[in-house]
Amino acid sequence: MGKKYLLVCEGYTDILLIKEIARHIDSDITIQELSPQRDATTQRYPEHGWEEVRQWCRLYGKSLDVDSDSFEALVAKRKSWKAQIALARANGLIIQMDTDIVDYITDLAHRYNGTTKQARKRYAEKSILKWLGEETKPREIYLLLSTYSTETWLLATYERTNDLFNSLPNNFDFENIENVVELLCSLGLECYQKGNIRKLSKNRYHIYAEQIVANLQNVRRECEETDNFCNFLESD
Repeated sequence: MGKKYLLVCEGYTDILLIKEIARHIDSDITIQELSPQRDATTQRYPEHGWEEVRQWCRLYGKSLDVDSDSFEALVAKRKSWKAQIALARANGLIIQMDTDIVDYITDLAHRYNGTTKQARKRYAEKSILKWLGEETKPREIYLLLSTYSTETWLLATYERTNDLFNSLPNNFDFENIENVVELLCSLGLECYQKGNIRKLSKNRYHIYAEQIVANLQNVRRECEETDNFCNFLESD
């Protein structure tokens, strides 16, 4: 019988990438999204980001951060993340969040002031555990903390010899590149502007997911977080 994992992540595009990688690793792995979920009527996913990941963790963690008499709180009390794993007969829960947002988190005693990818990941992990009301990471939970974002995996499908990287030092680390989307847009990938931020068009992510899987060996070599995730999926 194949493994099954529940998924809470930043958005629809992350679901596509995570499911495609899991399918490539083992076709018997099932990824069932908890948040965001597709609307039953429109078949579309709602707008979703790290703040919605935080909201979900607070609702279904140990310490509720909502009005204790609210409908959501009453439902959450009866359906914690542990209960949802048990009800779904799942092997565990994957929580994905990009670490490019750590500067915006204000829930810990100190704001983020690190400078390395390891520091970003540690801060993101501490934040998620705080939202869940956990002191240490439960064994049933896998934290997928994309550094800086899941789009980094797409960027890592391009060889280091590509002219795109001419301005970077020879020993650059893909997971330390901040302007990932800008670089991808400069390659001619379809992009759009949202406020002051450039984003990749969502309707192409199924193609990007296939591109990542087709070059997964290279992506795993360049992105530690991707390799760790694949090792997790490959484990017994």
